[in-house]
Order: sequence, then C-alpha cells, then structure tokens
Amino acid sequence: MKPILCILLFAASFTSVLAQQLRAPAGVKELRDLAYVEGGHERHKLDLYLPEKAAGPLPLIIWVHGGGWQNGSKDGCPPLRGGYVEKGYAVASINYRLSGHAVFPAQIEDCKAAVRWLRANAGKYSLDPKRFGVWGASAGGHLVALLGTSGDVKEFDVGTNLDQSSRVQAVCDYFGPTDFTVFVTTPGYESHATDASPEAKLIGGAVMQNKDKAARVDPITYVTKDDPPFLIVHGDKDPTVPINQSQLLFGALKKSEVSAHFHTIHGAGHGGPGFAGKNIDDMVSTFFEERLKHGSVKVDALATESTADAAAMERDPRKGMPQGGARRGIPWEVISGRDDKNKDGKVTREEFSGPPPLFKLLDKNNDGSITREENESAPPQPAAPAQSPSATVPAPQSGAGAAMKGFQLDGERWTYRDGDFTMDGIFMKPAGKGPFPAVLISHGMGGNAQAFGGMKAREMVQWGMVCIAPNYTHAGTGGGDRAKFGASAENIRRAQTCLAILRSMPEVDARRLAAYGHSMGGFVTIGLAATAPEGLRAAAITGSGISPQEGYAAPSNAAAEKVRVPFLMLHGGNDSTVRPEQSAALKQVLDKNKVPNDRLVADGQGHPIDQTMREEVFRLVREWFQKQNLWNP
Repeated sequence: MKPILCILLFAASFTSVLAQQLRAPAGVKELRDLAYVEGGHERHKLDLYLPEKAAGPLPLIIWVHGGGWQNGSKDGCPPLRGGYVEKGYAVASINYRLSGHAVFPAQIEDCKAAVRWLRANAGKYSLDPKRFGVWGASAGGHLVALLGTSGDVKEFDVGTNLDQSSRVQAVCDYFGPTDFTVFVTTPGYESHATDASPEAKLIGGAVMQNKDKAARVDPITYVTKDDPPFLIVHGDKDPTVPINQSQLLFGALKKSEVSAHFHTIHGAGHGGPGFAGKNIDDMVSTFFEERLKHGSVKVDALATESTADAAAMERDPRKGMPQGGARRGIPWEVISGRDDKNKDGKVTREEFSGPPPLFKLLDKNNDGSITREENESAPPQPAAPAQSPSATVPAPQSGAGAAMKGFQLDGERWTYRDGDFTMDGIFMKPAGKGPFPAVLISHGMGGNAQAFGGMKAREMVQWGMVCIAPNYTHAGTGGGDRAKFGASAENIRRAQTCLAILRSMPEVDARRLAAYGHSMGGFVTIGLAATAPEGLRAAAITGSGISPQEGYAAPSNAAAEKVRVPFLMLHGGNDSTVRPEQSAALKQVLDKNKVPNDRLVADGQGHPIDQTMREEVFRLVREWFQKQNLWNP
C-alpha cells in the first residue's frame, strides 16, 4: 500500500457520497452539532433526529460511521434515510476522533462518551435510557461491536458523565473487523498488515508488530455472557474486510451464550448494492423492533444467508475501482490536524510530515504551502512512495511494449494476451537501466497479485530486483477443486509465461531469475522449478511443500525429483494448513539428489509465517538469494 493512499472502509449505502445531500425529511426535528464533550475536540459532536409529534420516551438508534477510522463523518446517516424516525425511534449520528487526531482508544472512548451524554440528557430529548441500540458499518461496525462487548470495560469510560452507563441494548454490525491479527494474515488481505494501513494508523504501528495493542482493539477480546444481542451482516465477496471477521465474532458470541444472528450475503462486497435488498432492510428493522421496542430477551444463535441481486451488483458505481475499496486522498482534517502547527489554515513544506512527493502533488500552485482548497480541488492520483536510492518506480510503457508481444503495462499493472490465453498481475522495477536480477512472486489461496504480490514486490524491489507477480486460478477464492489450483498445469503455464516475459526485457538479466511463493504460491514455485530446472537460479517458499502423490494442489514427490534449483524452505511449526511435514518431504528429496537447500522451522508459528515473522522472512530470503549469487552477473 502506498504511503499517500488509504484503503478506506466504506459505510453501507455510500454514505460518504450522500453526506452533503442529507437533510431531515418532513416531520423530523433535527438537532445538529450537539457537543457531547463540553469544551472537547471539534469531533466531539453528534446530530440528533426526533419525531416532531411522537410522545416519548423513545428508543434510540445510534449510527457510527465508517471510513477506516481515518475518514468519514456523522453527516451520512442510514437510519435517518431508512425512515427509522418515522417508525418511532430517535436517531443519533456521532463523530469521533479519527486516527489522524489520536490513536486508539480515543475512538471507543468517544463513542462511549456520546452514549453517556445521550443517557444524561435522555429526559431533555424524550429518550428511553434503557433502550439504546447502535449500528455501524466497516470501521463503524468495529466500533459498535466494541461498544457491545466492552460494556463492562471501565478503562474505556473516561471524561464526563461517568455516572451514566455506556452499555447498549442492541448491536447491528455491518462487516466490522473483530480480530485484527487474523484479519491482516488472511490471504488476500495482507496489505492491512503494513505500517501504512488503516489498522496500523489506528493502533500506532503495524498489527503483527503490535499484537498486544491489536488485542486491545478487538471486540472479540471482551465478549462476556452479559453482552447485548447482535445482528451481524457480511458479504462473502468483501474485498476489504474478510468474512472471517464476522464468523469469528459470531462464534465467540455463540460460545458465550450471547444472542447473535449472523447473516451472509452471497455475492455482496463491502457494502453497496448487495446490502440494499428489502430482505436486509426488513431483517434490520425487525431486529431493532424486537430488541428495542418489544424488549425481547430471547437468545438466538441463528445463521442465515441470502444472495445479492445480480442486476443491482452490475449497477454498482464502484465497479472497476481497485480491489479493497476506492482509493482516496488524505482528508484535509487529517493533514491540518497533524501538520498545521501554527493553526493558520495552511501547511507549509517545513510543517508537512508526509513524503516529499505527496507535498509536491498537493501543492498545486507551487507556492510552498497546502490549503484546504488545494487539497480538496481534486483527489490525489497514485504516486510513487517516498524514494530511497533504490526505490521502486513504475516501469515505462515503452519497456512494456519492447518486452514481449501481447504484454501491456499500465503503471504497476500488466496484462498479457496470446490468442484466448490471458493473464494479468503486478510489475515493479528498480530505478535505472539494469540489467537487474528478477523474481517471480506467487500468491497463496484467496490472495492476488495486487495485495500479496504488491506488498512483497515493494520490499524486493528495494533489493535491486525486478518483480513480477501474476494472478493464479486460486486468486480471490477459497473453494472449488483444489487439484486445479496450486501447481496445476494452468498455473505452471502462467508462471512459465512470467519467466518468458522477464527474459524478454532488456532491463532483466535472464541468467539471474528467482522465484518466491507462499502456500499455494509455494506449490507453484516448486512445480515451476520441476518443469524448468535450468530456468531459475534460486527459489524460496514459506508455508508450503509437496504431497506424497499426484492429484493435489501441491506437487508430488515424483515432481520434486526433477527439481535442481537451490531451495529455501521456511515453515511455522504449528502450521495446520500446510503441514511442516510437507516441506520436510521436499527437503528429503532435495537432499537425496544433492540439491542445495535449507529448511528452517519456527516453533509456535502458524501458516502465515510470511506475516507473523515478516522482517525475519524477508531477511532470510534475501540472504538466500545473495548466497545463490543473484546479485553477481
């Protein structure tokens, strides 16, 4: 993930798009910008919507916005648009401090402060303090889930109105993160493990290097039997927050005998049209009616599912955006709150704490300072990360055209076509003309070139290597016939095509090619080494190995007999996805055939060793490549 860009966690129904258009309908009294912390931060405000004629005390639904904890506002309020005030509820929509203002626990402290203020003022606004529900999506889903499970966690209750409870009586969580370490190590979501991710900005550092901080953020950490009822909704094609986050929360609630209803929407992504069906609206409405209006105390452990309307998904205005949500510029509030030291409404080059290329991009009139108008005049376009002497730069289009017929490059993304055969992926190269050594990077099950390959390439290109990462048949999927994934004939063809592309490039030394893969990508790496024993100088795998016989995604023992490429094997001792015995079997074959190899097992580590031991894995792979003379022509 580039430092100047954020993968934002969208709220459902495009609240960020509709925020400026939101107005209370007829018959609804609106009270805007109520300060729930007197004399507090500018974000300590909420909006309250009340029926003009209904008699209280009223049940209350509190909306908590999304935006990756670094963007978004109370202005977008789906319960208001959904007619909940007309149904006899009061509705509140709250702001909270963003990660650019303060790291966690500021966000949950603010949410709890808002709940306490609303209880303290319940009589004034005809609210029923015993019937408070919360609803949020994505980052907001995370915060409402945390409100639900941390009702008895006093350390998050700070500030004013401490005589009031911050507990809530119902939680509707749309696709919120619940277990950060599992989140960022889920194949295909590895970009969230970087120190530039929204999660890292929330806790003040990369998740896997700050596991204690991450555990403190996790709603699952605080689940107890006295938690309120939950309704959890998640799309199984969510490219930003994996569905396992909702599955894990549901499991923890059910285990503690907390009432929970988990609904999966097949085909739905991260909010949007997949959540707009009447069945979903009715389900949410019924949940709040039962729990807040009727005071139902029944305990559910219910898992249901539906399928998103295909026609609506085709009309999704986000189609074609990068996977993982739209990329947006940094909000002015974040830049000014962090860098406008003298509070004069502009940020100078000396004050700016971001990378110099970003300042140059934002300073549109080149006067040495950034203003709100400049920042908001147009969304910043993707730019290169802060440069180091060997930093990555997009390969020129001319090089792409000269590389190989059928190969086309657009920035870091490439496509290849040869008749009916097509493939795509990520390509990066160091600054300079080369020729450089090159590495083929292969992702695992459910991953893709953009997330897994991009993250690995941004490190390896700093080593002075050209990097290519293709999408395989197991990209973005978790099911199907696994014998057709991994080292299948189709995937080996894709890997071999990548080597051919590299060999055709004038900036690549075809004698110095390497391969690295994780899990299924490791299977591809082994299979490639078996079919092209003279084509690689070195190979490295993490969490991968071989199978005793044919018919599996992993190459067989017989295939491994053909490998003559020096191999590094790194494995977690507690890996239950690809067992350590599978890399041990590969080592046994390589030792028998006197093929140079090294195998290291990390005690206590699981399958995502490439993430849980990120720096150590990078160091060992680099040292292995160096040992095999990748940097020597």
